[in-house]
Amino acid sequence: MAFWWVNHRQTYRQETDGGYIWSPKANANGARNISYDNLSRCQRGDVVFSYARGRISQIGLVETAAITAQKPAEFGATGENWNPEGWLVRVNWQPLHQPLVPQTFFELIQPLLPDRHSPISTSTGRGNQGVYLAGLSETLGRLLVKLIEDHADPAVHVHLVVLAEEGEATTSLFDDMQRLREIPSSTERDALTRARLGQGVFRHRVAEREPACRVTGLHRQQFLVASHIKPWRDCDNRERLDGANGLLLSPHVDKLFDRHWISFDSGGQLVCEHEAAREALRCWGIEGANLIRPFSREQEQFLNAHRLVLRR
Repeated sequence: MAFWWVNHRQTYRQETDGGYIWSPKANANGARNISYDNLSRCQRGDVVFSYARGRISQIGLVETAAITAQKPAEFGATGENWNPEGWLVRVNWQPLHQPLVPQTFFELIQPLLPDRHSPISTSTGRGNQGVYLAGLSETLGRLLVKLIEDHADPAVHVHLVVLAEEGEATTSLFDDMQRLREIPSSTERDALTRARLGQGVFRHRVAEREPACRVTGLHRQQFLVASHIKPWRDCDNRERLDGANGLLLSPHVDKLFDRHWISFDSGGQLVCEHEAAREALRCWGIEGANLIRPFSREQEQFLNAHRLVLRR
């Protein structure tokens, strides 16, 4: 996986709306341009930061390696002097909730900028109009992701995992890459990657429906478990990633729910008919459920089956 920074200049809207980046293969005088050549180096699963008007407003994943393509018709009169034959790379773009202004964090970014062909000036932090697509070090790429997560879009990791899953990428984005390299079998690596991507997508979809633990009321999602209502082993592929087939639960509550010692009725009330589980709830100071919102019709369908195997 590599990190890239694209300076769209006049073509930001056309490229992000169209799901691609494009550049001519050479300058108007026929000379090679390394920032154009960089498009031919993009690989599926690479991360691209979209920069225009002083802001990073989108982040995306490369879907396909570069192909030769004519200048997009939607560019219109923009780039009239450009060579019409160029490189086109398909990118799955994800808009950020709030744009990130790199100049605001220039003291952090500046030491990591490339010495040559930097996407922004190494002295002022302003966009370098002479560079279209710049390659970034892994350190700078991960710093930008962290800054976006902290200041522009807290769900940026989830966005990238979702984009990777949608594109059926076989490379994990934010797991320990060294650990994956050490697994000798490519089949095992791919299975591990797919499992991690799937859990990230499932958790994201559950969190869209469930803001807190329905028993403890805890809202801090980093402490909650995305628990399947219908067990993973019994699901088809659609059900495994269906957000309606899940609840966000505190870890100790998840243990009881996962083993069918507790469940919820159609009104959201806690159901428990196992004496040992009742004792555990009493020790934890739990008297009932936290009625945050009614279950959806789809959730209720999964819960009906869950209640049928409730332990007694």
